Amino acid sequence: MKDRKLKILAIDDNQDNLTTLKAVIADAIPGTKVITALDGSSGIMLALSENPDVILLDIVMPVVDGLSVCRNLKQDDRISHIPIIMLTALKTDRKTRIKALEVGAEAFLTKPLDEVELIAQVKAMAKIKESADLQRMEKSQLAALVSERTLEIEKELNERRKAENELQKANEKLKQTQVATLNLLEDLRKEMTIREKTEAELIIAKNKAEESDRLKSAFLANMSHEIRTPMNGIIGFSELLKETDLETNERDRYIRIINDNCQQLLHIISDIIDISKVEAGLVEPEHIEFCLNELMDSLVENYLPKASLKGLKMIIHKEIEHGACWILSDQSKIHQVLDNLITNAIKFTQAGTIDFGYKFRDQRLEFFVKDTGIGISDEHRKAIFDRFWQVENGLARKYGGTGLGLAISSAFVKKLGGEIMVESTPGKGSCFSFSVPYILSEMKKSSTMAAMRNVFDVTGKTILIVEDEPDNYDLLNIILGRLKINILHAWDGKEAMQIFSEHAEIDMVLMDFKLPDMPGQEVTRKMLNLRSDVPVIATTAYAMSGDREKAIQAGCTGYLAKPIRSEELIAILKNYLN
Repeated sequence: MKDRKLKILAIDDNQDNLTTLKAVIADAIPGTKVITALDGSSGIMLALSENPDVILLDIVMPVVDGLSVCRNLKQDDRISHIPIIMLTALKTDRKTRIKALEVGAEAFLTKPLDEVELIAQVKAMAKIKESADLQRMEKSQLAALVSERTLEIEKELNERRKAENELQKANEKLKQTQVATLNLLEDLRKEMTIREKTEAELIIAKNKAEESDRLKSAFLANMSHEIRTPMNGIIGFSELLKETDLETNERDRYIRIINDNCQQLLHIISDIIDISKVEAGLVEPEHIEFCLNELMDSLVENYLPKASLKGLKMIIHKEIEHGACWILSDQSKIHQVLDNLITNAIKFTQAGTIDFGYKFRDQRLEFFVKDTGIGISDEHRKAIFDRFWQVENGLARKYGGTGLGLAISSAFVKKLGGEIMVESTPGKGSCFSFSVPYILSEMKKSSTMAAMRNVFDVTGKTILIVEDEPDNYDLLNIILGRLKINILHAWDGKEAMQIFSEHAEIDMVLMDFKLPDMPGQEVTRKMLNLRSDVPVIATTAYAMSGDREKAIQAGCTGYLAKPIRSEELIAILKNYLN
């Protein structure tokens, strides 16, 4: 401040005031240059040209007052940093002071001026101006440096981009070379992979073939044992029946043993046929109307004697009332799955209970079979649904059976739209469950109809049996003869049509579908063209998937799979003749 000469601009319309200011400042701050202006416009021009360190501005001036001049000075970025000291004789005018500060004045002095205060304010404002100039200069220098550095950075970036472009071109050429090399290596790798894959597939195929042969050998050995066991009982006790001195109770026991072994043999053959149909993709649902509770009751009647022989208690659970248990689903598959699960439960349970039944959950029927048997370990829970698993693990040798039941059951449940599941604890028991959609049948069975069925009398009815196998005919003839039914017999389709056309009294036809001269379906259609009111019941030994549907399409009103059991035949007679 001492080394620098100050420059002060004084703006006042009174020349005497300006002269006084110059004298006071020259005396207090020697060497200070004081520039004067008699009006605001001149003062603004001098401020722009001289760039003073401090501006002394009178408020009360003609034309343009000091407040307007101050506002204009502060609005110009070139001179807005110059400190302004407002001068006025209006000592008590508080509003004027506030206005002066609002338009940008840094200080305020009232006339008559106190010389000491004036000089102190001028020096203070000069320091502010000096600091502002220094700051503006540094800012300008910084801006210049930033600009210069920005140009340098842009130049560096351009050079870097150029270098990167050249590097990218080089990389692309290198990449092309690498791609060509990689393609060559990939071709070699593919050839090696194909060769390795072929070799691996050959090894896998060899292992599978060996495994398949091993499983098939084990399965065939087990089947040989399973088939020979009931056959031995059938043949052995059939020979004993030839003895003439047998007592009645002994003969009845032999017959029962023969019948049990026949049922066991039939079950084995059915399992083999079913797993063959599963593997061939021939399993399709055949939805019919049936009473769910009657199905459950029949299972209890069938298995209660077997469970009782082992000292097991059977508990059945039925959640739906009889009137709402007529459903539309595949009765035979549901029956077979439950049959397999209950058979296993009894087989693998030595003491305790067998709980089975169904629950109604979210528009689905959830079936379950729970036992207190040997249980299943965690590692075997998935494998038990594989074919031949029991054969492979020796369970078939210990407990008997084909080892196909669960594999067949799993396939049937999937076809019905569900999935079979198991929860088990080794040594405590297992619970198998599966669910199917609940579709309520429109069929309504009244108590009157049920009562009518209980009164069973078919005496004098006439039935035409179309059967080319003598043994099959003899069996039907014996069962129907005991019911005092009139029987007509045809060996082929041609003879059947002749008898049917000549005997108007025929009440029912039992039609074998495999005849020597023409299919049973064709004979059925011809008969129904003559008389559509006669029920025709299809009989077949094939029992393949779709046979029931084919029979219905041909016009048959019922279906019996061979071997025909007397209770199934009597049920048919109750439905259509009673």
